[in-house]
Amino acid sequence: MTDLATQVAGLTTSVNALTSAVNVAKATLDASVSAAGASATTAQAAVTTAASSATTAQAAQAAAVAVSGLSNLNGFLGQIQAGAPQAVFWYDTTRDSDGGAWRKRCAARSWATMTLGTATRGSRADFPAQTLFVVDSTNVLTIYDADQATPVMWAKIGGPGKAVDLNSGCSQVFALNGMIYLAANGQGLFVISLLGAEMITRSTAGGTAPRAYGVANANASSMAEINIPGGAVLISNTVTAVTAAVLPGAPIERATGLPKPAVAAATTAGISVIHATGLVASISAGGGYFTCAIIEGQRLAAILAANSNIVDYGPIPYASASRAAWVQYSTGTQSSGGAIQRPDTVGIGGVIDGALRNNSALWRYIEDPLNGSAGMQAMITASGNSYAGGGAFNTGWLVGDCRLALSSTSTASMTGANIASWTSAAGTTGWATTDGNLTLSISGSDLQIAETASTVTASKAVYQLSGCVVGQTYLVALTMRRGTVGAIMRSEVTDNGATTALAGGYTASTTASTVFMQFRAVDTSPKVRINFDSPYTAGQTGLVTSLSVDLAEPDRSVAAVGIRTVGTLTKSLVATTADLSAIGGFGAGNYLIQPYNPGLDFGTGDFAVVLWCQLTNAPSYSLVNRWPASGYTTGGWNVGFASGAPTFNIAGGPTAAASNPIPVAVWTQIVAARRGANLELWVNGIRAATAANNQTVTNTSALLSVGANPDGSNTSGGASVALLRISATAPTPEQIARMYADERPLFQPGAKCVLGGTSAAVQGLAHDPDTGALYAAKADGTSVFQGLVRTAHLTGLATTSNSDNHTAVAARQGGYVIATANQAVASQPAITFRDRILADRVPVAPIDANRVVFPAVATTDATPTVIARLPVAEGDELQLFVDVGATEYGAAPSERMGYQRRARVYRLPNGNVTVAAVQTLGTDYESATTTCDVTVVADTVSQTVCVQATGVAAKRLVWSTLAHVNRSGATRYAA
Repeated sequence: MTDLATQVAGLTTSVNALTSAVNVAKATLDASVSAAGASATTAQAAVTTAASSATTAQAAQAAAVAVSGLSNLNGFLGQIQAGAPQAVFWYDTTRDSDGGAWRKRCAARSWATMTLGTATRGSRADFPAQTLFVVDSTNVLTIYDADQATPVMWAKIGGPGKAVDLNSGCSQVFALNGMIYLAANGQGLFVISLLGAEMITRSTAGGTAPRAYGVANANASSMAEINIPGGAVLISNTVTAVTAAVLPGAPIERATGLPKPAVAAATTAGISVIHATGLVASISAGGGYFTCAIIEGQRLAAILAANSNIVDYGPIPYASASRAAWVQYSTGTQSSGGAIQRPDTVGIGGVIDGALRNNSALWRYIEDPLNGSAGMQAMITASGNSYAGGGAFNTGWLVGDCRLALSSTSTASMTGANIASWTSAAGTTGWATTDGNLTLSISGSDLQIAETASTVTASKAVYQLSGCVVGQTYLVALTMRRGTVGAIMRSEVTDNGATTALAGGYTASTTASTVFMQFRAVDTSPKVRINFDSPYTAGQTGLVTSLSVDLAEPDRSVAAVGIRTVGTLTKSLVATTADLSAIGGFGAGNYLIQPYNPGLDFGTGDFAVVLWCQLTNAPSYSLVNRWPASGYTTGGWNVGFASGAPTFNIAGGPTAAASNPIPVAVWTQIVAARRGANLELWVNGIRAATAANNQTVTNTSALLSVGANPDGSNTSGGASVALLRISATAPTPEQIARMYADERPLFQPGAKCVLGGTSAAVQGLAHDPDTGALYAAKADGTSVFQGLVRTAHLTGLATTSNSDNHTAVAARQGGYVIATANQAVASQPAITFRDRILADRVPVAPIDANRVVFPAVATTDATPTVIARLPVAEGDELQLFVDVGATEYGAAPSERMGYQRRARVYRLPNGNVTVAAVQTLGTDYESATTTCDVTVVADTVSQTVCVQATGVAAKRLVWSTLAHVNRSGATRYAA
């Protein structure tokens, strides 16, 4: 074949191959085009379906809007009013006694027939189920309709010179059962009735007078006041707070069908309680109270203005009395007792049922109404906190008389450091005096401080420290005693300039005793100072045996006795990105130790050790113990493990030992409690073991140690510890269950448990009963808590002139209204979500005027005490059946009682309540003391019929009362 033929043949082959390839490619392309066409058809069908669904959804929303009458159903977040509000409140009428049904009976009321769409009246005639109240800087109350997706003005009420005249400001607004209460600074208490007589009244120290008839006249000029005979007379015109509640057995107002609330008005002279019957009972107190709360419908809690570290608790009064005669117990300071002791001296700013706020923390508390010293509290702070050792922490629940609480969010390592250690062997080196009225000398093994001249101010002996690190916590152990000084030797720690007191203590003993002072350094050279108590008389002497100052892990409890680090320990987060940290790294020469602390000598009394721990194996050692430096003698105890199973032992008696080891690498709660003569060991809220052991736990040589024995032996390698607490109170099973349930979430990944932002000063509190959320408003936002876990920190709420300085807050149904320095902002969930909350909520219980259950009341002696009472109206007549049960408070009661009484009671018009007869039904049951009794008596001061109980001397008895009321009077339970 010629070359040309060969080339042609090759070309033909190539062309044929190319043609074949092109044909294959074309077939593939045709298939792809066909598939694409099918996909396009499918996509178009999906678009058509989506469009149809959107149309259906729009139609459904339009139908829902048409049915509801609302503009839309969406959620809302934003500003509702410019300017700095004075007070905010969320009025949820669905929580009124009739669930808000009264709103549907008001078509003829003045406010429902007003001209709508004006500057002071919105476009909606009926009263909304949900309203937001905002008192602005011009002293005008604006009521917003919160039934709408976007809150809109429903009405504006008041202003200078008007019937509701708040010209001096308004400290608080409250509403219940169709009544609005305004606490006016200097103007008394304004009450606006939305139903019934609709009368607007003003109560002052001069009496109660009408201001206007009908809400429609609230913005008219104030009418001339003529006091209403028998109207409420407040203890002062300056009302600082107001709250209201329907008390058990409250009379039903015939004009409205609703029970009448009792109203508590805190003032600058005390608290005035306006009862449903019209009776006013006032509690007088120097300086008055600046806030108050009605707790569980049976007690008042109020913050004393003259000493804002104090919260007073007492029964709702039915007769005027002084503070000293009224208060049952006060809580707040280190020495005041009760369940809400705080380790700092910054004033409390507010109290609601279950929470306190102050300049250093948010306090959650669960009060024991029958024993004020046995409740629980939790302190929650932010990084800017400088009290109780400083920094951000959450203590978990502290039970009763807590003597130690360790909690931290730091991950910095802990290394022991001694700052000072002085004994008489050093002579007077390091000591000086503030003036020439004191002399210092060594007397035997003591430093003697002698006063050489009488003075009017305290002369002080001073020991200068150095080498402190700013922001770190230190523990001073000062052993001293008074010599010839008449009363007390005092000690304190100050900054180097002696301008700021960082900690203090004292002793009144003539034998050597150790005073502990925990302080947070604000400079590198603080001072320890000692002086005598007034009068400062020549010839007085006091003696100091030793002084030591060590770096310490801070004690967050009121005891404020920190614990020292031996060697070096580590801190790490309990879970990824969680807030809470734990202490670990225990080993040879690395553990925690506290010197002898008499506060941990519990004798044969109750006490408890609570902690969370995580183990890396199944060890056998003591994790937390209190023994002498050598030897395990009487008075010692330990909480540890035997092959990973928790144990609790007091020297000289049996051990409570769990049967099973705890899981490895899992956070576990352990509660070791001695209750009465028994040891109890609880693991994750479940009682795992018990043992009979009533041995003493007092030992004046005992040292508290964590992670090893006091001598450094038997180290707890592989263990980590968090939230260690020691208390002189044994928690009840219910408290232990609550502790576990609330603290368990703190150990989950991402769990936040401290205040958001840096500020620890809480400026406002609110509780949402629908979601259980607690709102804490601060200068840098609002932190939201569920239990002990922070679920949100709210900032940047307004798009215009936003301020994160949140001064007050109110919350309901998953929404809130917040007062900031620049505006009022509100948030509401979508209306469909709010409807779901209402559907899931337990309905408001109907009021049964014929069957009344009263809160339990405690007696502690044999003095006859009122345990229940019912108001009796003029013309009323009733037959009362009373069923009373009582038992002794505590784990092992011996006193049990049961009584039934029938009484005939009446009150003539213009007359006093009278008990005509009292009969015993059946036979009284009394298990031990037979001198107890229950009877029915008349109280003509409060015009109430009272159930009165006589208890047992030196025993706390708890009385529960059920009353059946058969009324036959003409007025039929009228007010």
